[in-house]
Amino acid sequence: MQFVTTRKSDFHKCHIFVAQDLSVLLLPTFFSMSVNRTGVVWKRVKVDDEQGFSQTFYKKEEVTDTTIDNITNKLERFLDWVIEYSQSSEYVSLDNHHNLPEDLLNHYINDVLIEERKSGQHSIDHHLMALRDYYNYLSMTGFTDAKDIRVKPRLKATIKRNTNQRTAVKYLTPELRSILYQNTNSIKDELLLRTGGELGLRSKENAGLFLSDFYVGATKYNGFLSLFSELELKPEKTEFKYYLRGQFTKAVRGGGGGGKGRMLYIHRTLLERFKEYYGRERPESASDTLLVSNAPVNKGAPVAENAASRAFTEAKKQVLEKQINNELPPLGQALEEDHTHHVLRHSFGTDKFYDACKEHRVQIDDVTTTSAVYLLVAALMGHNAAGDKAPQTTKTYIRSAHIKEAFMQEVTE
Repeated sequence: MQFVTTRKSDFHKCHIFVAQDLSVLLLPTFFSMSVNRTGVVWKRVKVDDEQGFSQTFYKKEEVTDTTIDNITNKLERFLDWVIEYSQSSEYVSLDNHHNLPEDLLNHYINDVLIEERKSGQHSIDHHLMALRDYYNYLSMTGFTDAKDIRVKPRLKATIKRNTNQRTAVKYLTPELRSILYQNTNSIKDELLLRTGGELGLRSKENAGLFLSDFYVGATKYNGFLSLFSELELKPEKTEFKYYLRGQFTKAVRGGGGGGKGRMLYIHRTLLERFKEYYGRERPESASDTLLVSNAPVNKGAPVAENAASRAFTEAKKQVLEKQINNELPPLGQALEEDHTHHVLRHSFGTDKFYDACKEHRVQIDDVTTTSAVYLLVAALMGHNAAGDKAPQTTKTYIRSAHIKEAFMQEVTE
């Protein structure tokens, strides 16, 4: 269960941390304000002087927007755990989390994340970064003493095993995606998953879907209200276009700001579901964003950047439980614990990659970064086709396309 949520405030230029009772968590919010406004965190450095005495000082380090989002996400999860832990401890609460003993912080990293939750290296690195940066900030501002948060040496091999065990296939069949959509809690949550699996959207890109028409330069693009009208006026039309502006996409590495805009091609059935959401479920809102929150704390506000990831996690719980209880068809792909929302976007890209190979009569293994197949998929996905990651991205799609082909063969055999 989630006890703490965050909302990015453009006005305050930070993430605001909110508890379940709708109270603002001041210290995490102040920390977020500091990091977002300065683009800097403070790293604790320990050195020995000539006499052998240790001295500790803090060194400034710049961070990217992506890193700030990672820190926010991991800090949110840590505060959730604090609340869970407080239910069985009279000495621990959200109110005194800034003064938690070092041993308890290390218990969270080592016993909870590594041993209980089987977190891998990448996840542990992010959790360590978030807690160290946060408690360094609290120490520097006088709210607590310095904390030495680290992985126990004996658990380094455990992290390696956890990392190696995370081998979930990076592709979901259309059938499994459909099962996920059916196990969401609302039309909005269903759409948050379908935009990943049918449009290739990242979780944060859902905030770029707008109701009203808009201009990019001198070019006018339809918002969803115009698309809804077109849906009614053209019953024979099966595909509709929406332009996702670059300010809502992933920035090119080193480029700063937003990314590159791209066209989304929305199938009629998906657009009909968007229209149903707008008419039946969307709360009254002053926001022009199509998908908005229905939670009491921020009702009518644009969906959070991680809303789709949360919706995926909730649907995954339902599907995994049904798989264990044999409540789903025995044939076909099974969902795995390590699957995340991003696999929906990657599955969409894989489908387009596979279809483009067939259309252009190109063997899957023969696709290169300069081929029409890759350039088409790069445009649909918003990838930088000329970037240094293009060769690795191509290899990833080649592997996933073979996995897709294997699943297709299983069905026909």
